[in-house]
Amino acid sequence: MINYDKFLRASPDPEAAQVRFDRLRQDKQTRQLLEKLPEKLLPVFFHLIALSDFLFRHFCRHPESLAILNETPALDQTNLSSMVDIDALRQFKYRELLRIAWMDLNGDYSYTVILDRLSYLAEIIINRVLQIVASEKQYPGYDNLPVPFCAFAMGKLGAAELNFSSDVDLIFVCKDHDEYQGDFHAYQAGVIDHIRKFSKAMQDVTEDGFLYRVDLKLRPWGRSGPLVLSVDETEHYYEASTEAWERFAWLRARIIAGDSSLGDDLVERLQSYIYLRSLSNDDLQRFVQIKQDMNRQRHKAGNWNVKLGNGGIRDIEFFIQMLQIVNAHSHTVLKTTNTLAVLESLVKLGFLSADEGNTISDSYLFLRRLENRLQMIDEQQTHQLSDDPDDRRKIACSLGFGPVDNDRTLENFDWELTRHRQVASSCFERILPKET
Repeated sequence: MINYDKFLRASPDPEAAQVRFDRLRQDKQTRQLLEKLPEKLLPVFFHLIALSDFLFRHFCRHPESLAILNETPALDQTNLSSMVDIDALRQFKYRELLRIAWMDLNGDYSYTVILDRLSYLAEIIINRVLQIVASEKQYPGYDNLPVPFCAFAMGKLGAAELNFSSDVDLIFVCKDHDEYQGDFHAYQAGVIDHIRKFSKAMQDVTEDGFLYRVDLKLRPWGRSGPLVLSVDETEHYYEASTEAWERFAWLRARIIAGDSSLGDDLVERLQSYIYLRSLSNDDLQRFVQIKQDMNRQRHKAGNWNVKLGNGGIRDIEFFIQMLQIVNAHSHTVLKTTNTLAVLESLVKLGFLSADEGNTISDSYLFLRRLENRLQMIDEQQTHQLSDDPDDRRKIACSLGFGPVDNDRTLENFDWELTRHRQVASSCFERILPKET
């Protein structure tokens, strides 16, 4: 007879874990599946149901998913290509998120593997949804390709560093007018309709949840701009752009779906736009202003923001990207979208010492892991770390800093967090003037 009490007490929230465990056992099928779980998996199971509201709800709706905890955590794409139902894709997504959460809480995997798996899951779902909602209409030149345009992933998806509850930032481009064999305006209208149907299918919410929130505002002219531009139109827009943040956004642009030849063409054309020999004073002042805006916003919000706050993720990202943007023209190895891959190359090229690179990498992964713990709770795009000691203690326990009922657990977490925040702050201060 398994003694569940010790596993309940070791969870981040023993009271919630007990209530949820009792609820799961009320169902006969679920109870039988729980009894089959090996004892070695119970610590992770109780962490999951204590910490994650949305994964607990998934267990309630789909108790057969408990079997995933006893499987090799390999991405299951067996039936993905045959899925024509968005509902089936939603269930697939949450089963895979459960696998990834298990890998995360189990602690046996490098955190770069967790970020890569989260990103790859979104990428294959985006590709499948684009195919599912493809129009029956045939476009000249695209007889065998259901997606007659190119999709770029931006932001964390472009960097292959997605969170548990990130938006997917996308930009779409289509063929140029003089390159298209048929009625260009009908083609472009068809592409826009395709994108709208795709966005709706991705974001529709059911009792099983949703696929991904789709953010298209990084496109030229933002929300007021067309959903898709041709390669020529996109190139001309960025040639005239004076917004420094748009250049930085393209550092993470990665082709993930559709006609890759279009994407390759555009990326080649934008090389001189993205990578500069130096940043102008206007660019530097713009990023100082962005940082000041972030400061004002987080003071309004109250709690510390792991992404935008002082000593947060963005501090490290800006540091790495600014070194990248001014040095990639002469060091092509820096022309990659992944933050840690760029950092590794900066070390190899001598821009940073090995010790500096290791320290920054450790701090970046710590902050990203913390960010994902916050989002693992209820699949919300949150970055706020609560000031409430009980809430912080639960997070600290889930990150392995000790039992939730031990005051040293929170002390150890806060000390480690302060150390990593100092590393992040020092990164930002090395690039931009210190704010007053």
